[in-house]
Amino acid sequence: MQYFTLYFLPLLPWSWFAVLAVFCFILFAWGVYRRARGILWRGLSLLLVLLVLANPSAMQEQREPIRDSVLVVTDRSPSQRIGNRMELTDAALENIRRQLAAMPEFEPVYLNIDGEMDETRLWEPMREAALDIEGGALAGILLITDGQVHDAPDHLEERLRNIPIHTIYTGDKDEKDISVIVTEAPRYAMVDDEITVTVRIDAHGLSAREAQNLRLHVMQDGRRRGVFPVQVGQEVRLRFKMERAGDTVLSFTVPKIDGELTAVNNTAVAVVRTIRDRLRVLLISGKPHAGERTWRNMLNSDPAVDLVHFTILRSRDARDATPSHELSLIRFPTHELFQRKINHFDLIIFDRYHLQGILEAFYFRNIRDYVVNHGGALLVSSGDEYGGDNSLYNTMLRTVIPARPTGGTVMRGFVPARTDLGEVHPVTEMLTDRRQAWGRWFRQVRAEVTDPEARILMTGADDLPLLTLSHAGRGRVAWLGSDHAWLWTRGLEGGGPQKELLRRMAHWLMKEPDLEEHRLSVSVSGYDITVRRRAMLDADHPIEISMFTPEQEERPLTMRREGQRRWHRVDVQAEQYGLYRFDDPSSDQVAFAVVGRLDVPEMQNVITTNEILAPLTAGTGGGEIWFNTPERGFELRARGGLGLRMHGENWLGLKQNDAYRVTGLKNYALLPPFWAMLVIALLIMMAWFREGRAAR
Repeated sequence: MQYFTLYFLPLLPWSWFAVLAVFCFILFAWGVYRRARGILWRGLSLLLVLLVLANPSAMQEQREPIRDSVLVVTDRSPSQRIGNRMELTDAALENIRRQLAAMPEFEPVYLNIDGEMDETRLWEPMREAALDIEGGALAGILLITDGQVHDAPDHLEERLRNIPIHTIYTGDKDEKDISVIVTEAPRYAMVDDEITVTVRIDAHGLSAREAQNLRLHVMQDGRRRGVFPVQVGQEVRLRFKMERAGDTVLSFTVPKIDGELTAVNNTAVAVVRTIRDRLRVLLISGKPHAGERTWRNMLNSDPAVDLVHFTILRSRDARDATPSHELSLIRFPTHELFQRKINHFDLIIFDRYHLQGILEAFYFRNIRDYVVNHGGALLVSSGDEYGGDNSLYNTMLRTVIPARPTGGTVMRGFVPARTDLGEVHPVTEMLTDRRQAWGRWFRQVRAEVTDPEARILMTGADDLPLLTLSHAGRGRVAWLGSDHAWLWTRGLEGGGPQKELLRRMAHWLMKEPDLEEHRLSVSVSGYDITVRRRAMLDADHPIEISMFTPEQEERPLTMRREGQRRWHRVDVQAEQYGLYRFDDPSSDQVAFAVVGRLDVPEMQNVITTNEILAPLTAGTGGGEIWFNTPERGFELRARGGLGLRMHGENWLGLKQNDAYRVTGLKNYALLPPFWAMLVIALLIMMAWFREGRAAR
């Protein structure tokens, strides 16, 4: 199609042209006033000169009509995964696709805003997509969203004012929702410290009665800490004692109420990394021996260890004439250590200790209570004295020490070996094997394990238990049936991993999470959750655990062995953002998985709202549809002309722009200079002729 356009390309600047036009008008007016002969011809010549200087031209355009485009923006952010919003979104999108397919004058452009982000950034991608469409060919923008848009501008830019922007909201106007937000929590703490966490409860659409009945359930590492009444909008300050090293998970939950949109944001989590300031160790050596220096050097080599070490150089009934002041600088403070400050220690080690009348019987009772009731740690390293009448086993500690002496000591060389359980137990599974065999030890106590729950990780001569670990009440106990570990340090016959063995034993006694026998761990990658639990030999069968979704729904899961019998595993595909809890009743463990982040705007407020977009879309003449059921229908209408209404109760209008694309241009000068000058000359000659006749 061809179209012609008249335009001017002046040979002079417009300001000069205006001055010249005014001057020509004055001359013409003066001639008319004086009734000069030939003034008409002179006026025509001046007008023609001005037209030549204005240089009028005609432009011939070759135009190709183009279809108007409709930009359809679909919000698929995490908040759109709540409830049935994805179903509503797909139904609304299908309705739009079907109608646009029946309207050939419109070309749809689809844009998906995916949700791997902390907030919904919909406006800026929509704006960029709108600017990419050819100018004047955008018939309208359709937004399918819940209205939670976090990059909406304060005002609408000029480029978008003439384009109707319509919004289809995937939800209801009267939705209820509760949001739990941790406003303040420390990231790090020391063991035995008390920390304060501040929590706020936000709610939308609740009645006064529902708001008054809200209760906050608080858990620490999966154990319930209490239920507290809360008020909407007010902060609650809660105090917690950090009981162990590692990550402490504090969870705060308000149960889902009837009619609530979702429970995905009813839970907030604070993860506090708890560390030990100093590890306080009490080491009691029953007699001087070569292995004593090994214990002392290992503990002193760690700057985080505060070591209190006493060596019994001589028993009370020993017939030794050595003066006491040459044996010890201070008196052994038995009452101070085992009565007043025993609970101040993290670990007590008895190294080749035997009864010598120095510690009274009630001190051993205090040590037993320290382990069982206060969660203390006890390590017993035994020598030949353990099998005698003065054995440490003949005290109240026999209720917590897992190995009972059977009499005598093996005094020949043997190579320590891991049991089948030791091959998979976290304390011994990672012991470094040298290319050559471990070196031999030459002394071992004859003993038998009496605790059925104890775990024998290493054996020695005659397959006697060499290393045994056990739980005693809230505490832990390790028993080593030989005092020859120091031979590995000296490198006898190639030595062995003595330092690593003792270090891992101490960390297990300190309840290091990575060394737990039944450790339940969770890893998250996008929406994929992998749950793994360390598998001991007594857990060959599948393990049944429970998963609690962000909607507080319980689902059973079955974990099966993976690989080389060290772990059980189950893979879970998460359906939405939020906190997932995994309970293992067989080991009384709880693990958490956070899909996405819970402390971001995307998850803190998830109700459907038009408060953000309505002020912007109204400025374009756009409308809104509340699409709350998949069967909800609405109509798209083509609207042409200016000033027409672009939306109704159940319909949205698309602007017909009659846009085109210019494929060719030709310019034609309307006053060619040669012919214009010839006409001007003729007009001037006519003026002279008229004036000459008047003179005659």
